[in-house]
Amino acid sequence: MFKGVVSFSFPPLFSGHSMPMEEEPKQRRDSSGAAMEGGANSSAPVKDPRTIARKYQLDLCKRAVMDNIIVYLGTGCGKTHIAVLLMYELGDMIRKPSTGVCIFLAPTVPLVRQQAVVIENSTDFKVQSYYGNHKNLKTHDDWKKEIEQTEVLVMTPQILLHNLRHCFITMDLVTLLIFDECHHAQAQKRHPYAQIMKEFYNTKTGRHPRIFGMTASPIIGKGGSNQLDYTKCINSLENLLDAKVYSIDEKVELENVVASPDVKIYLYGPRSASVSGFNQNCYKKLDEIKVQCISMVREKSADLKALQKKIKLLLRVHDNLIFCLEHIGLCGTIHAARMLLSGEVSDLMEIDADNCRDNSLADRYLDNTIKALNLDLLH
Repeated sequence: MFKGVVSFSFPPLFSGHSMPMEEEPKQRRDSSGAAMEGGANSSAPVKDPRTIARKYQLDLCKRAVMDNIIVYLGTGCGKTHIAVLLMYELGDMIRKPSTGVCIFLAPTVPLVRQQAVVIENSTDFKVQSYYGNHKNLKTHDDWKKEIEQTEVLVMTPQILLHNLRHCFITMDLVTLLIFDECHHAQAQKRHPYAQIMKEFYNTKTGRHPRIFGMTASPIIGKGGSNQLDYTKCINSLENLLDAKVYSIDEKVELENVVASPDVKIYLYGPRSASVSGFNQNCYKKLDEIKVQCISMVREKSADLKALQKKIKLLLRVHDNLIFCLEHIGLCGTIHAARMLLSGEVSDLMEIDADNCRDNSLADRYLDNTIKALNLDLLH
């Protein structure tokens, strides 16, 4: 193992507020603390995520109860279920009437939706998801009411960063803070993950949350070309999240759980001159649409700052479609444009440091692009 990546195997280590994992499932209790049972006030048995957990998931959860950790496991190894186990173990500090909440951060809108469903299906917590401006929560009172009614808040990091900066949410209310795909924190200095930790996480003053990170790749980009770079990236991530990276030594159980893909390699030659020429025509059309949309909005907009954000988002969408056209062709580009127009443009908004919340210009560009490319497809 590289330095900084800790592998482990240990017996149960529970102490303090945590509950041994062999204990009977917890009961939902009313505001007086009495167990709810019988008659009209009966409550369904609490969902117990331990019943389907693997040994390595239980082991990692035990460590996470005691320390801030970053779980480093491959795709499909059940990292999210470890997060669910940790929520369950810290449930007494998350369930109402407790004032604490769990905030689960995911870097894209589809991941927010997906993880919210997983948590709802695996636990009895009151779960809500937040991204873009789809809930239209704009004031301190709006968020105060939301926190009073919700136990697990699944959101994009830009939403949390915005609320922390406006004091709509304060870090002392967060019992458990989960970072999905946490490697983004050290990849970009201005990524919301990094800004949240640098600006609002302080172990020296007040209460601070338990940190739990998840990643299938603790480094991204050009780092990690050798062991020294790898170690540097790992240490950087650990320092930023105030957590230690954990993986597992025993791979046998993983091999029994995670299906290995059947890899098939298909070779293809360079694009023909006719395809390259066709693409050039498409590039030209997309550029013309881009220029037309920007010219139109410049004539009508009086707010220069808002205009710059709209244009930046449009250019980001344009670059993505050019990339699609280059690599997956006309049909794939049309499909990508439809996905973005249907709502996934929020993904681009959330990773945009300027956080443009008005996607009307990008929508106009996408709509015109789809119409133009569909005509090319018909011909």
